[in-house]
Amino acid sequence: MTAPEIFGRLSESQAGEVLNWLAENDRGAYRTCAGMLASRRKLRPVFVERKPREERNAWIKEALSKTANMDLALEILQVWLLGKNGEMVCSFLDALAISHDGKGLIDNIPSEPASDKLEQAVEMLVSKYPPFVVFIYLHLFSGMDESGWPLLNGLLQSKSSLSEEALLKAA
Repeated sequence: MTAPEIFGRLSESQAGEVLNWLAENDRGAYRTCAGMLASRRKLRPVFVERKPREERNAWIKEALSKTANMDLALEILQVWLLGKNGEMVCSFLDALAISHDGKGLIDNIPSEPASDKLEQAVEMLVSKYPPFVVFIYLHLFSGMDESGWPLLNGLLQSKSSLSEEALLKAA
């Protein structure tokens, strides 16, 4: 699942949580994103900036759901995951013995681990973290490598706690 597809499936409140965190913790990135989206639609950035935040977030969410804005959607989700949910990212990588920089960044995606180890790592995430955060992270992680991890993709499709229905219920 791509970043725009993820934004398209998030509820307004879930997308708002992501965008509000960005606005409060990385104001420059939030303003840059809003400005770039405005210019791509041939609007003046001040038009977007003057909207109330809730209305602005709804507009940004809708814009980030479009494939044309894949770069921005992916960057926003990555910044949010590593900034707000870095502990979760690191715990998943640690559970799979994937070396990282301590903030959740990895140089290369290794080959897929054994199924029992992967299932345990996914179960740990599901039991400890909000469902929509796990949903976003695992779907983005599975799309980071062209060949992907077939076992992880299978878990994302078969595990009810990682389904789109679970995402909607979590909203």
